[in-house]
Amino acid sequence: MQNRLWSKQFTAVISATLLLAWAFYALMPTLPIYLMKHLKMGQGNIGMIMAAFSITAIIARPLAGFILDNHPRFRVLIISLIVSTAAYGFYPLVTGVAAMLILRLVHGAIWGTCSSANATVVADIVPPVRLGEGIGIFALCIPVGMTIGPMFGNEVLSGYGPNAMFLSLLAVSLLAVIIALFARTPPRAITRTRFSIRNLFHRKALPLSLTMFFIMIAYGAIIVFVGIYAGQRGFRNVTAFFLCFSASIFFSRLFLGRLFDRGYFHHLVVAGLTLTAAGLPWLGLAATPLQFLGAGMVSGFGFGILMPTCQAAVNDLADVDERGAANSTYLVSYDLGAGVGVLLIGFLAERIPLGRIYACCFFPILLSAGIFTFAALPHYLRNRSGNRGAG
Repeated sequence: MQNRLWSKQFTAVISATLLLAWAFYALMPTLPIYLMKHLKMGQGNIGMIMAAFSITAIIARPLAGFILDNHPRFRVLIISLIVSTAAYGFYPLVTGVAAMLILRLVHGAIWGTCSSANATVVADIVPPVRLGEGIGIFALCIPVGMTIGPMFGNEVLSGYGPNAMFLSLLAVSLLAVIIALFARTPPRAITRTRFSIRNLFHRKALPLSLTMFFIMIAYGAIIVFVGIYAGQRGFRNVTAFFLCFSASIFFSRLFLGRLFDRGYFHHLVVAGLTLTAAGLPWLGLAATPLQFLGAGMVSGFGFGILMPTCQAAVNDLADVDERGAANSTYLVSYDLGAGVGVLLIGFLAERIPLGRIYACCFFPILLSAGIFTFAALPHYLRNRSGNRGAG
């Protein structure tokens, strides 16, 4: 029973995280529509308001990691979920640009704290010998939320209006709070550390975080620009592309976490790097809609393997009382990598065809492979906790 994965606490955290992602991804495509059509804001103000969320989410993650390591994690999780839930109730009450900007800044900081808390609490709950499997299942919450959320948000907004949409997101988030209450874990001994910039980041997590940074550059390029690319090439199956991409991520995360627990960390990362390195050039060179879908599936499997595998390894490197900083350091690499990818591709797309840019995304993957081979993997083998077999 000690190695049981599906405990009450694990089920509660997974369910709460799924609902949190559902509400988050429902708001992403619908808020710009609400701001433009109902509040009559210009595109410049809308862009600034949407970007504000990401900025404070990135800034908040290291601070959240420090808080999680120096205070009871369950309490941090519940408080951040409650504040995140309350934020949805303020959206219909705010009508000005400045007030909406402040709300997005606050909501972004809470999202950064809440998502870091979820990742840390789930690592505490999962039996050490099933860490890869547990984090792989936990990581499913994002693609599932990414699939359900936008459809739900658009349907409610178009059918019932913005007030009903915000109220429904408030209800979904409130349900996440109620379910998370069942994730209470036994109190742990806390060794308080002094606040400093150095303590906001976890040194052992840096090599794998740097590996993921370059992978996320390519990921951001797909998520944001693939719809534009499909239009340029005359591919009308963008929805099918995202379904194939999400399904590949889903199934790779569902089944391959167990291989990490059996000591196949190195093999999984090499497989993930190989698939992404093959899928991105194929995407850029796709000549038919079928090839476009195939490239999405191959890339999806690659990203789906890499993200939870490296996250499990980061948690394997950290002591229990340092997991907050370790997860926050790792998740900052997600946000920064995807953000840099979007900015870089957006700049290049005005000068270079997107197909050629996707083909050249092979190079950040190659750089990531070099960092993994010569820095991250040796570092992991030297410092891992010993719960796994050979790397």
